Amino acid sequence: MNVVSASPHISNRKNSTRRIMIDVLIALVPCLVAACVFYGYHVVVNLAVCLAFCFVSELLYGLIKSKNFNIENVKKSSVFDMSFAVTAVILTLNLPAVMNVWGICAKNSAGAVVFSFDTVVLCALGSIFAVMLVKMLFGGIGRNFANPACTARIFLFIAFGGAGAFVTDSLFAGGLASTGATWLGTRDNVSGSMLLDMFLGNTPTAAVGETCVIAVLIGYVYLSCRRVIDFRVPLMVVGSAALFVFVFDVIPSGARGLNMLYSLVAHVMSGGLLFGAVFMATDYSTSPNTFAGTAVFAVGIGLVTALIRSFGAFPEGFSFALLVMNLVVPLLDKYIVPKPFGYVKQAKEKKRKSAKAVNDEK
Repeated sequence: MNVVSASPHISNRKNSTRRIMIDVLIALVPCLVAACVFYGYHVVVNLAVCLAFCFVSELLYGLIKSKNFNIENVKKSSVFDMSFAVTAVILTLNLPAVMNVWGICAKNSAGAVVFSFDTVVLCALGSIFAVMLVKMLFGGIGRNFANPACTARIFLFIAFGGAGAFVTDSLFAGGLASTGATWLGTRDNVSGSMLLDMFLGNTPTAAVGETCVIAVLIGYVYLSCRRVIDFRVPLMVVGSAALFVFVFDVIPSGARGLNMLYSLVAHVMSGGLLFGAVFMATDYSTSPNTFAGTAVFAVGIGLVTALIRSFGAFPEGFSFALLVMNLVVPLLDKYIVPKPFGYVKQAKEKKRKSAKAVNDEK
């Protein structure tokens, strides 16, 4: 039986919204595993909080809107399409392992954070903001104006500027990996060994999900093979960002020879560029309906990311770039429209009619 949803359009049960969300969750597993390996049980705690609050927020919103709290409405809730879980996982991976705003946390004798109440509260607030305000308030999945997890991250970043002050050491590599100052914040000289550490995940990151490049690439390959995403979109985002960063930052920095290449690769592997390009820029609901529009959207993300990294006060840039381009999507859909099936250009139509008239006269 064929069905149609608001967005994305579904052609059969095999490609249902739930099936797509499950595929995205499977693709996110390598990033989750890598985050847990490098940052320990803190990631599991954050994930549990985000899952619980995203689930409850979406369920309660639907029940309140229906004004009927019964089991039938619970069964009809949109939580069963699993989109809440995708939002929760992406939000978890977009946040540091441990965040500090009020300093309410438990530490062991060595001074390491054992449990952070601050982090639990911020994960809960981010989940409520993402689901209730960004997603459900605008009609639910397919109608949200921006990526919920990305917008929630920006909300937490702006509202609680001290978030991420604590550093959570990696379980491996002598504590090289941490959620703290990244290469983008220091712009130190790059070496081949540093690039290898970035690829493996042994470097500081501002969010746990962007730590291991290998994990992100595994997710990208899976989603591309399953045709859940258009494999060209992340390539356009990353490629355009690399091009503009090279022009705006690498060349003016004075780097020469191999150092130019190293700096460019470091830009690509630092921050949330790769993770965001694969898991957020490809969001059906908040991207254009046409390939031409999507190309403009992707290049726009790369351009704004490069501008923020090169001239702005925030070193990472991708989250703000994605939000800006999410807001531009309605304009892209308005002015870049697909040709209707069977459409013939007016010039060709006039030529056809003229030829027909000549033949009729003969």
